[in-house]
Amino acid sequence: MDKNKELDELFDKVSKCNKCINLKNKSGTDCSLINIYKQKDFFKNIPSIWTDWYRRLDSKIMIIGQDWGPYSEMNKIYNKYIKKADEINWNNIIEEEKSLTKRMLTKYFLESAKQNKINIEDNFLENIYITNGILCARNGENYRGNNINLKKSSLNCKEFLKEQVNIVNPKIILPLGYYPLYELSQIYNFGIDKTLRENIDREIKIGNFVIIPIYHPAAQINREEQLKQYNKIWKYY
Repeated sequence: MDKNKELDELFDKVSKCNKCINLKNKSGTDCSLINIYKQKDFFKNIPSIWTDWYRRLDSKIMIIGQDWGPYSEMNKIYNKYIKKADEINWNNIIEEEKSLTKRMLTKYFLESAKQNKINIEDNFLENIYITNGILCARNGENYRGNNINLKKSSLNCKEFLKEQVNIVNPKIILPLGYYPLYELSQIYNFGIDKTLRENIDREIKIGNFVIIPIYHPAAQINREEQLKQYNKIWKYY
């Protein structure tokens, strides 16, 4: 089956999921998320490296972040694009996305490739399939607040992450941080320790791909420690 059609079918399944719509944590804090896939024209019209799925389906590398962040931020990008919904505007909006995460990912890919004597283009990140372990968006305005149950929502989304892996069929999977790694461990039934630092030196081979845990590129981890992880990528690339 065509990969685009497979992804369409996956997102149709996601649109029917209500597991995190009324979610609360143990203390009763509202951790409900917004299912952006129920709005058929919305999720396909948010130009960002995190939502540019359809043009990256043949990537050898798959990056898995934690979650999208607030719905309000996605809505701003959507409204900016929908005023002029064409490929030029799509590409311009992605190019304007100067987030620290994007800049640091690009930096570490380029530096590690150079250290390994591998030539890649400056726009290498544009060809990588990038997604998040938690597919719904947060309420509110805060990226770092307690308005999300990371463990529960990661478990609720694991079947959708597994389907993305099956569709893309990457050679290398890079989970950014602990919870994407935890989600993968639940999908593929391998054990992990309780912190990312305890797992950071691992290379986990599953079938035809390898999982290389990496720190979030914007985390306060020094350059040398970050590059140790990215340097592992190129022996599998």
